[in-house]
Amino acid sequence: MIAVFNAITNIAEDIEKNVFDDCQSFLESGLTDIQMRESIHEYCSKVIQREFKKVKSVHGFIGKYKKEYTTINEGGKYKIGYVAIDNLDLLDVNFALGSIFGIYEGQMDAFHLKAAMYITYGPTFQLVFASKTEGVIYFSFENGEFIEQDPLTLEKQGKINSTAGLVPEWSDAHRALVDSFFNKGYRLRFSDSLSLDTHQILFKKGGIYSSPATKSFPEGKLETIFEAFPISYIIEQAGGRAISEKGRILDITSTDIKQKTPIYFGSETEIQAVEDSFNS
Repeated sequence: MIAVFNAITNIAEDIEKNVFDDCQSFLESGLTDIQMRESIHEYCSKVIQREFKKVKSVHGFIGKYKKEYTTINEGGKYKIGYVAIDNLDLLDVNFALGSIFGIYEGQMDAFHLKAAMYITYGPTFQLVFASKTEGVIYFSFENGEFIEQDPLTLEKQGKINSTAGLVPEWSDAHRALVDSFFNKGYRLRFSDSLSLDTHQILFKKGGIYSSPATKSFPEGKLETIFEAFPISYIIEQAGGRAISEKGRILDITSTDIKQKTPIYFGSETEIQAVEDSFNS
């Protein structure tokens, strides 16, 4: 696991330096917005694949967008699902995005998830790592290296209300749930970058992120292998909870790499309110 962690720190440094520190080279490249996003995604994917190919304990990897599993070491035990850049549509308007990694052992499902990590780039260049033995720890980049900081834990209740999905497509029940948090003084914090929205809840020590089923995404928007499982794992290790209307996210048994799910995650008090709304 140490070798995998080190590979991800190398990935972080490369992408921060060559994409986010030097973002003007992409913005002034003359490419269309679509071409620029494709170019940046391709670069980040190549960096990720290059670094994992150096790690003998990695059996293989698969990215969210192409969904082609690449075997690199038959004897390796870790299978890695990754999001190279979290929400490409924001690249040309907000160079503060992230990468997400789920580290699975043997089989890519919730029960074989051994660790999860995400990187936040741009103004907040940090790395968050979670495992059952370490809990949730984060690292800030200072003077050319990642420095471990205090562990991250969620309090029982927070004040962040991070809510995804098109508002006109919300159900009446979800709209009432969202409004109930605002009526209690919760603050809206939503970037539409899953890694950064998770980061906000962790650093503010509580709150709720919600991504419900909608008309556009009746099965939910987040993909389990690449997004919902790793983020839910991190939130649970920090003392929070992650659920859908069907129950705990990490109890989902599907191994379908195209599986999606609605998700609600955050502090205990907020998730209890979500469960109460399901039963009302």
